[in-house]
This record gives sequence, structure tokens and C-alpha cells, in this order.
Amino acid sequence: MLIQDIMQTKIVTATPDTPLMTVLRLLQGRGFRHVPVVENDVLVGIISDRDVKQSMASAATSAEGRERDQLLDRLTAGQIMTRAVRTVGPMFTVEDAVKLMIAHRISAVPVTEGERLVGLVTETDVLHHFARVMGVLEPSSRVDVLVRDEERGLGDVVRAIEASGARISSIVTLGTVGGTREVVLRLATIDPGAAIKALTTAGFTVKDGPRPRPR
Repeated sequence: MLIQDIMQTKIVTATPDTPLMTVLRLLQGRGFRHVPVVENDVLVGIISDRDVKQSMASAATSAEGRERDQLLDRLTAGQIMTRAVRTVGPMFTVEDAVKLMIAHRISAVPVTEGERLVGLVTETDVLHHFARVMGVLEPSSRVDVLVRDEERGLGDVVRAIEASGARISSIVTLGTVGGTREVVLRLATIDPGAAIKALTTAGFTVKDGPRPRPR
């Protein structure tokens, strides 16, 4: 899936001249954690709730009372924003955004076309996407199968489940130590008993489920 399919397009932004306290009200009033900063429709920075808290804490330690309030009133978005912004394009994949977030330990990525801001992708958007992919938002059950025999593949797992009458919502395979693969299945049923029985009968090991008898 592409970034344009999950990105937020109704974005609240600030300009470099926006007062810090206005940015704070934007974050608190709408439940946002990030505010992109634009100038003449060009993305020039981004502010997180952490940036605002750190700026307010710094002001509180350097001044008191009215002097502190005046200092906060003078601070602007341009003074506290992060200027080196990591971005993605709308035609990038969701996986591209995930890799960027992990590599740079960020929780939101602006989406740009050229230098123009067109959207925003947050970790919440990504989590919601993967929840949909995994089928966890629908009534379902998870079954984890260990595939140890190199001569047996994913197709054998799928055939065993289909023979039980269960419907597969999603499949993910993970490599584990020793070459064993773990197949994580989401089944469109709240009772996976028949599928588990079919898998164990076929000789597969179901994690936290019945184990096949030795042959």
C-alpha cells in the first residue's frame, strides 16, 4: 500500500512566526502531537509536543514570574522547530515510512511533493494500517505454526487450513533460529479448533496448541 492511501491530508500547520503558545493550543486543543511548519506553502520544519515541552521547561529554568511569561510570549515556531525534516512522497510505500521512523526514531513523517506539504503520516496511521492488514480489527483468531521441514512450504499450511473449512484473513511468515519458519495466520473465526486439528494431523507444530504425535 502507498503513503497516499493512509496519510492525513487535513493538516493543521504553523508558520515560522506563529507564537509558541499558539502552537501549544493547537497541540492540546486537537490532540495532535506534531505541527508541520510551512512558509509560502513550502515545508520548512516540524514541531513535536516534545519540542514545545522542552522549550517551556528551558524558559522556566532561566526565568521566573513575569519575565518567564514574557520569554514564552516571544518564542516562535521558527525558533523551536526541527529544520532537518525527514519526508516521504505520496507514492512511497508504507514500509518506506516505517523504515524511516525506525531508523531516525521519529513518530511522524511529512509527505511532500517537491517542497510542498501534501500530507502527514504518523505512527498511529501506520499501526492502524498494519492492524487492518493483519485482520485484527475483525472478529478473528491467531494461529502460529512452526514449519521445520524444508520440503514443506506455505502451500501445505494453507491447504491444511482450507481443508478444515476455515478462511484465512492474513498470513505473515517470520524467520527464526535454526532455519525454522514461523507462519502467523489470522483466521476469520473466533474458534480455530478445526484448523488447529487439521494442522496437527498434517504434522505441523502449532504454538500453544496441540502437538503432533511422533511418527
